[in-house]
Amino acid sequence: MNFNEIADSFVSANLPGSPSELHGMLCGRISGGQHCEIDKLAVLVAELLEEKPERIEDLGEMLPALYAYTKQQICSDGFEFQPILPDDDIELNQRLEALGDWCQGFLFGLGNSGLSGETDLTGDIADALRDLAAISQIGMLEDEDEEDEVSYTELVEYVRVAVLLIYAELSVPDGQQHRTLH
Repeated sequence: MNFNEIADSFVSANLPGSPSELHGMLCGRISGGQHCEIDKLAVLVAELLEEKPERIEDLGEMLPALYAYTKQQICSDGFEFQPILPDDDIELNQRLEALGDWCQGFLFGLGNSGLSGETDLTGDIADALRDLAAISQIGMLEDEDEEDEVSYTELVEYVRVAVLLIYAELSVPDGQQHRTLH
């Protein structure tokens, strides 16, 4: 599963949306311990895209395939998780925008996973969430240089590690009740 495959599905279904934001939302839900049944997936994505669930069905098999891929990747013990973002040959500003979308989707999904403002988070998790919120508001660069590419790569790696940390702290195995952290 990659950015272009998801984007092609959005275009074919004539739906607005960011492939990165969609992937981020799924990662947020899974990180918050909410594993989703495939038949409810369209409702979640409809809420994200502010569309009717019937319209989301136009995405076809891409959506359940993306969910299965995301769940396998983020739940893996091999730390193979990577946010779905445009390839490195795409202009840096477009990749930055997609990274911001991914973080926004992640926070949306995590918020919809059943966590509340009363959930007590460890300092590292609270810091990571604040950082992801800041990255979701990332701006465009006027001039790009090699240092910006390096910074972008480091930022993507930070997001990847932060999400794995959040998942490890908050996730609940399939079949167990969501725990309340105190």
